[in-house]
Amino acid sequence: MTLHFKSGDSVVLHLRMTGCLTIGPKDTPTEKHTHVVFALDNGEELRYEDTRRFGKFWYIENGTPDTYSGKDKLGTEPFDITLDYIKMKFGKSKKPLKELLLDQSIIAGIGNIYSDGICFAAKILPEKSGCDLSETELKRLCEIIPEQLMYFIDKNRTTFEEYALTKGKHYRNTPFLQVYGNKGKRCPICGEMFNGKTISDRSSVYCVNCQK
Repeated sequence: MTLHFKSGDSVVLHLRMTGCLTIGPKDTPTEKHTHVVFALDNGEELRYEDTRRFGKFWYIENGTPDTYSGKDKLGTEPFDITLDYIKMKFGKSKKPLKELLLDQSIIAGIGNIYSDGICFAAKILPEKSGCDLSETELKRLCEIIPEQLMYFIDKNRTTFEEYALTKGKHYRNTPFLQVYGNKGKRCPICGEMFNGKTISDRSSVYCVNCQK
């Protein structure tokens, strides 16, 4: 995300895995892992907390092009993909589907958890190469990618009070994950055991019966 200042300067930030932003009165006790504080005109403070310090900040001066954050290298939003785009990016690649889904330069915003769910919903093995995907499978991915992400965004909705209380770390959508983290459990569709393996250095869970 980008924070814009009255001066025209801006800060581009990425929360990564454990970062969160909170807003409150400046006299609110500072949490242990607070690393950045922005003073707001209304007397409140915007604070960045991160227990593992994975987050990144880039300060961009007014009129200076952003050549630091890598934001310009991100691929299209998952809700804007088209069949032609999927064909162009996936159709000629020998990389496994799992790796293509996680490539932020192709589609921005798909993480390991949801890549498993997308492959499962599309009934495609995550290790299948992009160039081996049929047009029917590519069409299915084009529909399922935004559907899956919107489904979990909806399941993860929370109130401002709940977010502030849990520092954004209470994930409401976890009970709705059908695949990720379920290696050795039964597939909810066919009843077979979920398999698991490492694909492109990332853990993957899938059903060999439902995903061909």
